[in-house]
Amino acid sequence: MRTSVLAMILAGGEGRRLAPLTDQRAKPAVPFGGKYRIIDFVLSNFVNSGIDSIFVLTQFKSQSLMEHIINGWNISNIHRRGRFIIPVPAQMQTEDKTWYMGTADAIFQNAHLIEDFNPDLVAVFGGDHIYRMDISQMVDFHLNNNAIATVAAIPVPIEDAHQFGIIEVDENWKITGFQEKPENPTPLPNDPSMALASMGNYIFGAHDILHLLKTDHADPASSHDFGKNIIPSLVSSNRLYAYNFYLNKIPGQKTLDKPYWRDVGTLKAFFEANMDLRATTPQLDLYNERWPIYNYHFSLPPAKFVHNEDVDTHGLTRIGKAINSIVCDGCIVSGSTVTNSILFNSVYVHSYATVHNSILLNDVDIGEHCRIRNAIIDKHNMIPPGTTIGYDRKEDEKHYIVTELGPEYGSDAWLTVIPKDRHHQQLELPKSLVTHDDGN
Repeated sequence: MRTSVLAMILAGGEGRRLAPLTDQRAKPAVPFGGKYRIIDFVLSNFVNSGIDSIFVLTQFKSQSLMEHIINGWNISNIHRRGRFIIPVPAQMQTEDKTWYMGTADAIFQNAHLIEDFNPDLVAVFGGDHIYRMDISQMVDFHLNNNAIATVAAIPVPIEDAHQFGIIEVDENWKITGFQEKPENPTPLPNDPSMALASMGNYIFGAHDILHLLKTDHADPASSHDFGKNIIPSLVSSNRLYAYNFYLNKIPGQKTLDKPYWRDVGTLKAFFEANMDLRATTPQLDLYNERWPIYNYHFSLPPAKFVHNEDVDTHGLTRIGKAINSIVCDGCIVSGSTVTNSILFNSVYVHSYATVHNSILLNDVDIGEHCRIRNAIIDKHNMIPPGTTIGYDRKEDEKHYIVTELGPEYGSDAWLTVIPKDRHHQQLELPKSLVTHDDGN
């Protein structure tokens, strides 16, 4: 008899470190990779793993996330005969009628969904990471070890480990120690440069999780959080296990490749994870048709590249081209140059503009003679002709959000971020640069 699994995806976090991209949307609803949203990765993992009974728990700024799930994740749209993918807004189910106080409280306030569905197992996963995973392999590991709970785990650099729950295990991957975001993380015994981190993904027996949640809710000293309270309390049970994510294999994955996982909780991490996709052979291969990432499809025309004038009447080069870039449907690159960048749907880059090492979200319009570098430009922005972004830090700081990129991008490199729907005053170009664009 097949084990029944109910998935509950935590998609209610504020994502403050990802502002301004989260100023008007929940973190799982942030666009990613040209045509997806972050939530699409965990949902695709569950559906591809044969787990299609899914509740998505939302809270902050959830409107666009709710619309995306309702419009784009109808089970019939992904050609599976599953049961449901349902967004569940926070409904203040407790007696004191509060918002979710922590990750465990979010599940506790929706415990009736578990009781009504009556599954064998409950998978509690985060909705804000970028990765591919066959979750059925983690389910098998959990069952084979008769675990009370199983935590998905991945090695991370020791300098980043303070951002995660850090796990200690024995030779059988039984958890012997767990600390949530410690100041001095415990390194791996065989590699002091790395630590074993929780991915924030858990599997529980249904009866076990209901009991644990009720006990935690009754504890006034608890933060009602899986990482801070529930998981540490289970270490002494001798039935708490870590699942090694590096052992997970999906169809179509090259044998030598390590599974890809990124926490995109900061602007720099989000930028780098998007840039990873441009590699000739990316570690996260979106072209692996055997483990697709599903998304909401727009009916848009194909991308277009126009003009091929080596030198025009003004002595300027006017060739529409994109190099080492991802360019999505509806885009027009008109006599301009795009390099090392990602253009989401319906981006228009006008003549003589250059876009380098940047991410342009849907419906961004780049005017003539613009110079854009190391930037994230959110949806529905019209950048006036002649605008320069990413070349003068002091000037960028006057108008936009600026954050560090790190020495790997060059000395004093920075990332410039323009929020969604920012209105720009049109700039007047010098007469020597005024040209006539035919609209393509």
